[in-house]
Amino acid sequence: MRRFLAIVVVATLGGGVAVVAVRELAPSENIVHTEQPPPTIETNVVPAAGQSLVSGTLTAFSSDDAVAQPIHTPFTVNAVERGARNHATIEGAIIGGARRTIYWDAGTPLPISGGGALDLGPAHVDVGPTGVTWVLGGAARAFAPGRYHVGSPIAIGTGGLATPHDEGTDFTADEHTVLTTTPGVVLHLDAPAIELDGPGSLKMSGQFTLRTTGGQRTATSIVFGPGAFRIVFKPVPGGLQATATLQGPVVR
Repeated sequence: MRRFLAIVVVATLGGGVAVVAVRELAPSENIVHTEQPPPTIETNVVPAAGQSLVSGTLTAFSSDDAVAQPIHTPFTVNAVERGARNHATIEGAIIGGARRTIYWDAGTPLPISGGGALDLGPAHVDVGPTGVTWVLGGAARAFAPGRYHVGSPIAIGTGGLATPHDEGTDFTADEHTVLTTTPGVVLHLDAPAIELDGPGSLKMSGQFTLRTTGGQRTATSIVFGPGAFRIVFKPVPGGLQATATLQGPVVR
């Protein structure tokens, strides 16, 4: 037998007595709320004046003076061609409590591991489905403070005198520790997922959609710069996705 609860309210109305019965639901009479799916919101980014928005699948990309976040270890420094013409030094490395210089003659790759990163600063970079390659020749690149390990034959010295260390070495970096290389020395990352910023110049090829305030068109080749830009690369099934914001005119 179903049971109901009732509340009797007695009130004085105009000198008389009114009795109001308030019926409550029985325990078996449930109120069911049906959740509605949230509305779908589509975001349509509109280019600003003088701005070009690019999206599509990338075949090849190159840029001068591009900047990325510091490259975290482990990574490997290498030479396009082996030989004494290409080399690198890690200057201001702290080894055994004293500052030393680490010399690398490009005879073998230079793997660097440990708990830190290398700030490449503005540099030439090439990006494709197989990875990212930075050209390091020229400027000094700063190490983030931390402990590192060099895993290839090097020499350690100070004041021009160096002692070979075939097993590599550990070192500590601070704000004075930098990597300096000759032209022909590169750093390659197999994973092409990266974000790059300008200002600088760039070239890219692939299948793109280019949007400006004047409309939209497709392109297989884009040349831009110098100017401000930001581009994000993301591996996707079947290729490498590129999404870019270019502030300035696009040549093609």
